[in-house]
Amino acid sequence: MLTTLIIDDEENSRITLRNFVARYCPGVTIVADVPSVAAALPAIEQHVPQLVLLDIDMPIENGFTLFERIPKPGFHTVFVTAYDTYALQAIKQHAFDYLLKPVNIDELIHTVNRVRLLCEQQVKAQRYDKLLSSLQPPATRSRIGLPTAQGYEYVPVADIIRCEAEGCYTIFYFVTGKKMIVCRTLGFFEGILNEYNFQRIHHRHLINIEHVQQYERGRGGTVTMSDKQQIPVSQRKRDDFLNALKSM
Repeated sequence: MLTTLIIDDEENSRITLRNFVARYCPGVTIVADVPSVAAALPAIEQHVPQLVLLDIDMPIENGFTLFERIPKPGFHTVFVTAYDTYALQAIKQHAFDYLLKPVNIDELIHTVNRVRLLCEQQVKAQRYDKLLSSLQPPATRSRIGLPTAQGYEYVPVADIIRCEAEGCYTIFYFVTGKKMIVCRTLGFFEGILNEYNFQRIHHRHLINIEHVQQYERGRGGTVTMSDKQQIPVSQRKRDDFLNALKSM
């Protein structure tokens, strides 16, 4: 199922989109619809949608401010707006597509199907990688294979300090100072690295507990890693993280 979030200040627009998706886009689940960017932030953290249908012209904060709050989103964005003057700015925000109100049903179906196909391809690639990982001999399980353009690069798990989501990619940070960008989602690597004492502390951050140097309290808190980087802990994930620290 393609999980989808709707952001639009007009209730009628949200209802219309919900009805269109339910009727014409099988295989799509609307996880929430919200009236503002402020309301979208906790919804995104809770549901981790694959697709966001985003209005632009909204009071207080327009749709583009979402990318000030989430500069490197892990979802695909389709702008849905009554104004075609925003097209260039939407493209600069790496929008997957741009639909004008009133929404043309055929265009909506075509766009949603393209997003779904892309997500299915990513899931298939991730399953293939997991299969390859499971076939590694036990003696090599202290290393994982990271896909590259040429094949796979095998790295010691202990050398990984943290992983950061960047859209559909994941950035790995190593004790050597090396940084590696991998064409797989953070959720994919979370499934692999959980057994190595890695903890998801934020929708964008997966950390190696062994490299935590300091934790500072706050609404969710902040951790300082061995590379001196400070990483936020989301309030929703704080308790799981603190329990993981206690079990070390």
